[in-house]
Amino acid sequence: MADWRNVGNWHWKERNCLEWAKKYLDEQLTGVEVSKDGFNAKIDSVDSITGDVDLNIRKGRLIAIYDVEVKLSWAATKGDDKLSGKITIPEVAHDTDDYVYDITANNSSSSMLPLKDFVRKQLTPAITSKLEGFTEELKKQNGTDMYIPDKNGKVSVSPASSSNTQLAGGDSKPAAANVVVTDSDVGVASTKDNTFSTVSISQNAEFVCSAQDMFATLTDPQRVAIWTRAPANIQAKEGAEFKLFNGHIEGKMTKLEPGKSIEQTWRVATWPKGHYSKVKIDLDQQSSSTRLTLKQTGVPFNEEDATKANWERYYWNGIKGSFG
Repeated sequence: MADWRNVGNWHWKERNCLEWAKKYLDEQLTGVEVSKDGFNAKIDSVDSITGDVDLNIRKGRLIAIYDVEVKLSWAATKGDDKLSGKITIPEVAHDTDDYVYDITANNSSSSMLPLKDFVRKQLTPAITSKLEGFTEELKKQNGTDMYIPDKNGKVSVSPASSSNTQLAGGDSKPAAANVVVTDSDVGVASTKDNTFSTVSISQNAEFVCSAQDMFATLTDPQRVAIWTRAPANIQAKEGAEFKLFNGHIEGKMTKLEPGKSIEQTWRVATWPKGHYSKVKIDLDQQSSSTRLTLKQTGVPFNEEDATKANWERYYWNGIKGSFG
């Protein structure tokens, strides 16, 4: 069975890097200094950095998205003349390297204009030079561990070439028909070692069978073994633990109403240790079919897309492919 994780680093994964950016820019910009023709100008401090700095993986690509405002304090001298002030860079962003420098001084007398002009013409280019490496360092320092290695330990940064996914037994199936996926709700979960965001997902699917047959198809070990194509450790008993797909999926039956609903805890082996989502499957008998509604809460945020796709591929397609 294929891994239910972010296969090929295809799905969206995001990291907030604002705190790293604050530290990096403070180290890079504090102390920037230029001297020429008796003039000297220097950045004394980074006063504030506000905005957003995010690193994302989507379809195998590492993407930096950021937009911050940077405020600096400066000082300039020539002989006995001294001047200090502030520099505001309204937009340091991923999609521009044409920075605007808003320079103010604590003394606006005409005799001090050469010092302010030196800051504008000589100090700001030195600041720009320091900002040039920001995107590269952002990716280098924060992006490496965002990629998920494959089973051989290699990191894939290119998208998969096929829309089909390999199932147990070597067959592949397209995405299931008659499946509706709704938007997600966001929450937070904690385990002993981690705190992470979670989402809730919903799916609908329709099967040409009775609700009683559908209940048995999801809980009877002999039937489950057919559509999972692997031994199924499962039983229709509240409190019973189950393991499917060679132990890759596991959980516990918490509430059962034969022909009507199934409630269970449910996790993928690669999820944070000890974390289980909650699954409720409702079965609604129609005139000639059964409408299935899945509601799942507590799915780790970066597993959302994979979980949605694999319910369709490994559960709903597996059942339709095995029983029609």
